[in-house]
Amino acid sequence: MRSAEPSVTPPQPSATDAVVLPTTRDTAIWGYFPTDRAPVLSVDSGTVVTVDAVNQFGVPSPEGPVAYFERLGVPAGEVLPELAEIAKNPRPAGSSGHVITGPVEVRGAEPGDVLQIDIIDLSPRVPYGVNSSGPGSGVCGDLLDTASVRLLRLDESGSHYDFGHGIQIPFKPFAGIMAVAPPTSAGFVSANPPDRWGGNIDFRDLVAGTTLYLPVFQPGGMFYVGDTHGAQGHGEVNQTAVEHSLTFTARFTVRKDLTLRWPRAESDTYVWCMGIDADLDVALEIAVKEAVGHLVEATGGALTVADAYALCSIAVDFVVAEAVDGNKAVVAYVPKSLTTARG
Repeated sequence: MRSAEPSVTPPQPSATDAVVLPTTRDTAIWGYFPTDRAPVLSVDSGTVVTVDAVNQFGVPSPEGPVAYFERLGVPAGEVLPELAEIAKNPRPAGSSGHVITGPVEVRGAEPGDVLQIDIIDLSPRVPYGVNSSGPGSGVCGDLLDTASVRLLRLDESGSHYDFGHGIQIPFKPFAGIMAVAPPTSAGFVSANPPDRWGGNIDFRDLVAGTTLYLPVFQPGGMFYVGDTHGAQGHGEVNQTAVEHSLTFTARFTVRKDLTLRWPRAESDTYVWCMGIDADLDVALEIAVKEAVGHLVEATGGALTVADAYALCSIAVDFVVAEAVDGNKAVVAYVPKSLTTARG
């Protein structure tokens, strides 16, 4: 596997340099990843794109999005007008309740390549988000007897949500769903469970300034984004995060020098190796093997498999990033210092 440590990304351009993709009835679909959908935008490798994404909350409500949010105390003028139009899109059987935008074709991407997504900016489109749970929801489906829906507003500075009880939740926006089109052999693919093509990974640390790498399965990569969040704990244990409509800006680069089997990501401090499976034990095993492989390859074999396995046990944290969407996602936090140290 040619998956040496991802190279340092070039300086980030500003969001003002981006091609803008609005989310409309034509550019949005309910939650699945078709392999035959025509691209809603085609760009060259290296292009910066801003997606005016929407979170799905309120869209499927029988009373309509405006009435749904008004019932939570949101004035009609603060409800995104496109939500009502998107709600008219037919929802295919088997799709999730997410609203996703795409696909974005990145010209030159071919199966076997890697699509590099440099996340530049995430900004709120509205000043509020929603967290919702209830009977049967999350990892403790028997914990609640009635539905619990709470509106969380950003403070005037935009730095945090006021939860109540004097508790402030920092605003740390990210996109819960980032995916490329899956292989055709996968058949109909819901956007709910994450998998090798990314999808609903809900990895909260993929904030502005980080980079996601996804293996490519279809010509053009065919990138989808949605399920944007303003804050979330690892695991998303009550079923939802702070579900918040955001603008998402990223640069898309085709990498023909990399080969990956599973999604991978990085920050200035860590390389994040991911394992995904319906069985948490299997997801952990995949993440460990991905981390071991990375450590060996990034050091050109200076670290043996035994060295890397030991380091994974004593110096790498394995975190359950997503626990409630069918497949579980385990992320290995591999410090970059482990592959730069020499002695």
